[in-house]
Amino acid sequence: MSIKTISLLFATTIFFLCGCQADYSVVEKSIVEAVSDSFVQANKMGALDILVVLDTSGSMSDNFDTVGEGMQSLKTDIELLTDDYRFGFITADPDRLGLQGPYDRHSTDIDLLMAPSLLPPVGREEGFAAAYMFSQQEIDNDFFRDDADLLLFFISDEEEQSSISAQMFYDWLHQFKKDARVDAVSIVTLEDSECNVGWGDSIGFKYIELSNLFHKNALDICDKEWSIWVSESSFLTMLKDHVVLTNHPQEGSIKVYVDGKELTSGWSYSKNYNTVYLDEMPDYGSYVVATYLVREQ
Repeated sequence: MSIKTISLLFATTIFFLCGCQADYSVVEKSIVEAVSDSFVQANKMGALDILVVLDTSGSMSDNFDTVGEGMQSLKTDIELLTDDYRFGFITADPDRLGLQGPYDRHSTDIDLLMAPSLLPPVGREEGFAAAYMFSQQEIDNDFFRDDADLLLFFISDEEEQSSISAQMFYDWLHQFKKDARVDAVSIVTLEDSECNVGWGDSIGFKYIELSNLFHKNALDICDKEWSIWVSESSFLTMLKDHVVLTNHPQEGSIKVYVDGKELTSGWSYSKNYNTVYLDEMPDYGSYVVATYLVREQ
């Protein structure tokens, strides 16, 4: 066979192979997943003690008004749950606690607004140790009530610097309030905060860990809006009428349930905020669930 013939046969073979078309098509498939987001409405409570442990070192002075405004907002929301509450403010220095309060339903908004600035300026940032030492001075301060739930706020732009670990403090809190409920909210410098200037002690790792032990996140002290969110940061005081969805639902797939009963009306969905809003506030202790479908490519 000549070279010319071989070349012709090769060319014919290539043409034949290229001229054939596959007898199949690619079909894109997607997986539809059912997702649910939920919350448990706070219970109406009998009595609540709120202790604010505040870092009053020099770098915190421009946060005092925000602290006061946040507690004013919290007071308004608490009064939907109980009229038997007390606020107290101490420093994060176990040697100079400087209690301001207690403030109750008879106190004014001005009292709460001014309380942070009335605390003595201190140089130590030991919030866990300060709260513990305050509890040991019960004879002197008479703040904690045996039958009252306890809500603690830790507010600082520095790391907690005592020798008490977050786990140790968490365990002690539940022992201390063994006959009542307890919760803690941390408002601190986060790792991704604009207030994180790179100093080793500026991030509140131990406060963040304490929040995680209570199954939630700490609030960013650099975000001034935290004063609005303080009541939603504790399972003791959170009253909600909306469910923020974690995924974007398929159109028309959302269903809403309150205590196991489907709501066929009385709610709406905002695509812009990816949130389900209820027309009426759910009752105390209600379990609210939004289910929906998510399509994954």
